[in-house]
Amino acid sequence: MNDKKPDAFDVYSTTAGLRQISNPVRQRILSELQRRDLSLSEIAVLTNKAQSTLSVHLDKMVKEGLIAYRDDPDDNRRKIFYLVSKPVGSSVVPREDLMKQVEITIARSIGTPSTFLKGVIRSIVIGMEAIGFNMDPVLKDIGRQIGTEIARRMKSNNVEGVIGEVKEFFKVHELGEINVYALHPVTLIIKEEYDCSKAPDVGKTLCLMNEGILEAIFEKRLGMPSRVTKAETFGTQYNFCKYVIEPGF
Repeated sequence: MNDKKPDAFDVYSTTAGLRQISNPVRQRILSELQRRDLSLSEIAVLTNKAQSTLSVHLDKMVKEGLIAYRDDPDDNRRKIFYLVSKPVGSSVVPREDLMKQVEITIARSIGTPSTFLKGVIRSIVIGMEAIGFNMDPVLKDIGRQIGTEIARRMKSNNVEGVIGEVKEFFKVHELGEINVYALHPVTLIIKEEYDCSKAPDVGKTLCLMNEGILEAIFEKRLGMPSRVTKAETFGTQYNFCKYVIEPGF
């Protein structure tokens, strides 16, 4: 995991535009609301802050379009807060060593149009990290949008059928060779995966977009929430990634 700078900030997308959040209390509240909806008392326990202090922060975040609230159906005197904005990314410590990796990535990608375009996409991710911005949330969100569109063109509504169509799609579009490691839970290994094959060691997985793609495909075709619960990149020597996909209830 990348270290935060002392003046670290998070970025959220709202209906009014991007919001930069640098206050640690608000960062923690937003982080917790990404996991589940919370009452004021629950937020107080998680943040170890007084409810009066939290109320000021919550009111401001509501006005800024970051969060909203509804009445608790079991107690209309209590509000339940929930996230209405989307996390985009966060600041991290810049890494000069990654700028060199951008050069290496492009050099390895030159040869054919398809491999070069994949190298460019990978270089954007590495380059953003190099200058001090982690864009994992937006990468996964874009992946989910891509996966949703792919799912519309599929026909299967069972696990085996969806896996078969995913394998064929990745093969046709030169995105990697998919192998089934297990069915319960669904565990896929993608060899020569476009995000990881020949990728440099950047100290993190480069599979966020594929996580989003797979989550959306399984969710849309099987009609139930799905999420990648584990993703592993097995280094440049091995050139494959493993994804575990489970119901996201």
